[in-house]
Amino acid sequence: MFGIKTFCIDLLDRNWRHRLTNDKLIRELMTHFKADERGHQANIDTADMGYGWLHYGLIRHLKPHRILVVGSGYGYIPAVLAQACHDNGYGHVDFVDAGYGHHYRRSYTWVGFWKTIEGQSIFRSFEMSSLSTFVTQFLMRTSEFFKKHNNLEYDYIYIDGDHVYKGVKFDVDHSLPLLKQGGFLALHDISIIDPMPEGSYGVNKVWNELVKKNYLVFHHPISGLGIFQKT
Repeated sequence: MFGIKTFCIDLLDRNWRHRLTNDKLIRELMTHFKADERGHQANIDTADMGYGWLHYGLIRHLKPHRILVVGSGYGYIPAVLAQACHDNGYGHVDFVDAGYGHHYRRSYTWVGFWKTIEGQSIFRSFEMSSLSTFVTQFLMRTSEFFKKHNNLEYDYIYIDGDHVYKGVKFDVDHSLPLLKQGGFLALHDISIIDPMPEGSYGVNKVWNELVKKNYLVFHHPISGLGIFQKT
C-alpha cells in the first residue's frame, strides 16, 4: 500500500517521480485511524507517519508470524502493523483494549472508542485494503486476555495501554513470557517523567527497570518510544 515497491507511477503528478511512498494512501490511513500526531511525532498533511515508520519498517523486515498490541486510542499503530502484515502477505495482529471511557478513572486519556459502533468496525470500514483480515480485536482487559490466552507466542509486542506504573508493569510482566526469544517489545511514552494533566505516567520507570541491554530509544519530551529485544 505504501508504494515502497510499486511499479504504478502516476505520470500526471511529477512529485511521484521523486517519492518512494504513496502519500495519498498514507494520509488516508492516518486520517481514518485518527493518527496521534503529537504522541507519535507524525504529520498527516505531509504523510509523515512518525513512529509509525519504525513499526512498519520493522514488520516489513522481520515478517513476524504474530503481533500483540495492547492499547490504542483510535487504532493508528494497530492499523500500521496490520498494513505491514498485509503488504508482507503474512502475519497477524492481536489487538487488546478494554474500551474504557472517561468515566473509568483519570489515570490516562481514556476515550471509550472501542465500545462504539465505529470502533468495532473501523478495520473493516477502511477501504484501501482488507486490514480486518490481519487484525483480531479483543475488547477486554489485559488481565482477562493474558488469563485466557497465555499459550500464545508473539514475535513483536507493542504496549500503549494503561500508563500508570502498576498497569504498565502488569502488561510488561505478562507480555514478556509470550515474547519469543529474539522478539521485540516496544513501549510508547517512555520519555514522560513529569505529571500530566490526566495523572502521573509510570512508563518511564517500567522501561528503566526492563532494559539492561539490547534496546533502542527514540526520545521526545512529549512521548518517546523504546524498543527492547528479548535475548
